Amino acid sequence: MYEEDDDDYYSIEINIRGIRMVHKALALAVKNWAGGDPEEQEDLIAMRDNFYRLVLEYQFQSMD
Repeated sequence: MYEEDDDDYYSIEINIRGIRMVHKALALAVKNWAGGDPEEQEDLIAMRDNFYRLVLEYQFQSMD
């Protein structure tokens, strides 16, 4: 059986369109949370917020 290790990190390359799509999906998942593991909900919220930061960073850098 696979054992999760929360210390593993991965890198991906994704364009701003993909970042916006992932953020939208995470926001929808948070909004429609059906209950369950509270840690999972906290993780979803943190991921949503991190992807929003990426969107904001892109918008800020595009102001030049």
